[in-house]
Amino acid sequence: MSDRGASEASFERLRQEPFFEVVVDLVAGYLATAFDDPQSVAGEKWTLSCLPTTNEKAGMTRLFSLDVGPLEVVYVDQYTEDGETVDYRTVMVTSTSALVRQLGCPLDELLLRYPLLRFRPVEDASAGGDAVAIDWFLSDEGADDQFFTLPLDESTIGPLAALLADNADGPSPRPHNRWFAQYVLDALEDDD
Repeated sequence: MSDRGASEASFERLRQEPFFEVVVDLVAGYLATAFDDPQSVAGEKWTLSCLPTTNEKAGMTRLFSLDVGPLEVVYVDQYTEDGETVDYRTVMVTSTSALVRQLGCPLDELLLRYPLLRFRPVEDASAGGDAVAIDWFLSDEGADDQFFTLPLDESTIGPLAALLADNADGPSPRPHNRWFAQYVLDALEDDD
């Protein structure tokens, strides 16, 4: 497996992106709700990569990927045309049952309540059938507002993260960018 996403050079390139601080906040928020002490399980229960190699399409670049255990749980894709950024797509995975319980309605009703968001069940054995990917495009005006009104906290992220972390068997074979991880962990400490 390529370690491109784990290099210091990829971290430095990511730092140049205008969306970088938003990405840091997104990752830090997820880790803070997923783990009591994210630093103690970095590289073991969760990994973070910068500009990882993915099945990218022309004009699309994955800026980063946060994996808990064997599953990508947060990532942002950047879309470009003629070398200019035209959009960003944010994806976050959370517990389906906890999200439905918190909002008091079934998943198909969420599509009506939050028309600018997409809710896609995640088919991954490690999630035990209890994961949903929520994604949205920055260009969809108001999508970010809808996303940030969801209860994305310990009640919805925590149960899935615990399940996925329990399915992590020792150090992850996925690339782990220690420079990006440390930057995010430092941001978490600064918020305390």
